[in-house]
Amino acid sequence: MPSELLLAGTPARPDHGFRATVRTAREHTVDQEYFAGLDVEALLVAPYLRVLGEKGDRRIAVGMTEVAVRADGEPVVTVVVQATWHENGGWRQEEPPHAIEVAATLAGPAHVVSGDPRAVAATAAKAFAEASRAELARLRGIRYELERQIADLLSQRRATALRPLLAGIIELSIATGRARDHARDACRNGLWVWLWDPDTYHRNRDSSGPGDTHRAALRHCEAIDAELAEEAERFHALLTSMSTFAVAQDGEAQQRFNTIAAAAAAGLGLPALILSLYGADTFLPLTSFDHAWRALLPIALTALVVVSVVLRRMPGRATARQYAFGLGLVIALVGVLFVAGALAPAG
Repeated sequence: MPSELLLAGTPARPDHGFRATVRTAREHTVDQEYFAGLDVEALLVAPYLRVLGEKGDRRIAVGMTEVAVRADGEPVVTVVVQATWHENGGWRQEEPPHAIEVAATLAGPAHVVSGDPRAVAATAAKAFAEASRAELARLRGIRYELERQIADLLSQRRATALRPLLAGIIELSIATGRARDHARDACRNGLWVWLWDPDTYHRNRDSSGPGDTHRAALRHCEAIDAELAEEAERFHALLTSMSTFAVAQDGEAQQRFNTIAAAAAAGLGLPALILSLYGADTFLPLTSFDHAWRALLPIALTALVVVSVVLRRMPGRATARQYAFGLGLVIALVGVLFVAGALAPAG
């Protein structure tokens, strides 16, 4: 496979980055047997978190980035994408991105990568961990957008559906949990440096250890773990609040249904009562304007009063569109009565 220029920045900066073979692989266990099969001198594994694409068509890719360097200095970078979530049409899990697209995500941040195989592996792993940590800002931005949609839903500023919003929160909560699992594994295993350098592993498990490149990579992983824990907590809080809102919304829906049912009964019953009180036979059939307005004006006014009271008492703030719809119903009711009266036989 042709080598790619990685960690040189965009655009590429002179004397930065390194060339490596980039490939993708399925999820697997990193242990002594796997390390022995690679036949490399150094292997480090950093968390992989990327938010790809623009708003409306974004994808969140979660996994691990393995940096393996042979004794002759030839590096191989393997990206294991465990899961990918796509925003288009609502957040949902999909197939991992193509290897070419994955390689493009490894261009930054720009680092000077040089030295023996162990130094190359440590510098690259530290840079890849830093890149994943930088993506947390975009993930946090997605959460802010969800919170804005929830605020719009609560205030009825927009007609946002509740179910897709809840599904999106759950999917993003899963993605956050997956990413945190990888960060936590990287911290616990010291980026898997124990496979070939147990001394560095034991030395850097203590946060007061020397501030070398490996320790810097661990600090990035620890920061990813801490920030993702905070994001997961916020997503869970959103789910709890949305569950409470769903219960309240069901109560409002029941109240709205009862109000509409009462309005329908009043809208149909009051005109019938009015017609029965003063008698409609005197005006039927409605063949003249004088007969029409005398028969239908009391009914129209009564229906308008009923609709206005219903709209005022419905949960939430009545909009101009709802008032227009109510007026249309009254006009439709009067129109039906007018047609029926015009077709009625003379008494």
